[in-house]
Amino acid sequence: MASSRSGTPRRKSAASRVFAAVFGLVVVLAVVLTAGWFYLAHELDRRVASLLDAAAGGGTTIECGNREVFGYPFRLGVSCDALAVEAPANGIKVTGGALHTASQIYQPSRIVAELASPVAVDAPDLPPIELRWTLAQASTSLWTQGLERVSVAIDQPQVILRGGDGAPFARSDRLEFHARQNGAGLDLVLTDAGVTATLPGIPPLPPFDVAVDMTVDGAADWLRSGLPGGQFGPALRGEAGTVRALRLSLPGGGLAELSGPFRVAEGGEISGDFRLSVENPQAIAGLIGVLVPGTGGLAQTVAGAIGFTGRQENGRTVIDFQVRDGEARLGFIPLGRLPRI
Repeated sequence: MASSRSGTPRRKSAASRVFAAVFGLVVVLAVVLTAGWFYLAHELDRRVASLLDAAAGGGTTIECGNREVFGYPFRLGVSCDALAVEAPANGIKVTGGALHTASQIYQPSRIVAELASPVAVDAPDLPPIELRWTLAQASTSLWTQGLERVSVAIDQPQVILRGGDGAPFARSDRLEFHARQNGAGLDLVLTDAGVTATLPGIPPLPPFDVAVDMTVDGAADWLRSGLPGGQFGPALRGEAGTVRALRLSLPGGGLAELSGPFRVAEGGEISGDFRLSVENPQAIAGLIGVLVPGTGGLAQTVAGAIGFTGRQENGRTVIDFQVRDGEARLGFIPLGRLPRI
């Protein structure tokens, strides 16, 4: 009995030492984590300040009002009460709402961001507009050579003319954009669902959906260095790639889907071998003629040619046609010219 009673304090003493060791380890880890977080927060703030200074040195002013690093202990991010970008050389000024960016401590290469509505845009050749939405989020993935992919999703986007009656002249249900490096190429995907627009001088457009899935060869560095010239059309000049699907559809009936390899000359003329599948071609031709100025005659010609020369595949009418330096042909039959990019 004496031996049993004497063993109890020893067991309690051993348990206490284990508990103390675990508690001490937790405290040490907490101290290390805290010190590491504040070090990373300081470095993040320093790098953001450096980027803003570098942009200003290049002629672009970026303001991040009341900048703050947040997220302790497991996240790390930067927030601004308001965001403003101004590039006087290009005549561009953008002012927006609050910005929040964050990444997980254990996955710092993936950054997510959320921007509050609205955003005012002033740019050459555009009226003063305001962009609104219910939710706008973006995510990026970084690696040793910089940005590898970016995704943007906007719910209920609207475009409004500032100084007007406040009614949107263009809106959609959801807009998504994705870009990622694919070797030396760049994969691009865009979808815009439930688009409606009322443009000056034309009747209201019927609701439609648009989607683009394509690769631009040799354009991987666009993610790191930016879009050449700041505009997608001119940036494609001198480039080649593949359109996997360029789709336009009308919920009330009508669809056109284009695919095939392409090349754009330095002057903006398109060349390529394309496959076009269509449902209700006349309805699609009418919409394309409004959306892309200068293509109305070509769209109607193609719609008429489909009825004579197209083949049936899975309920759609399909034709193959060629474009050489902007001139579209169906075999030896000329269809018309595409506008330059």
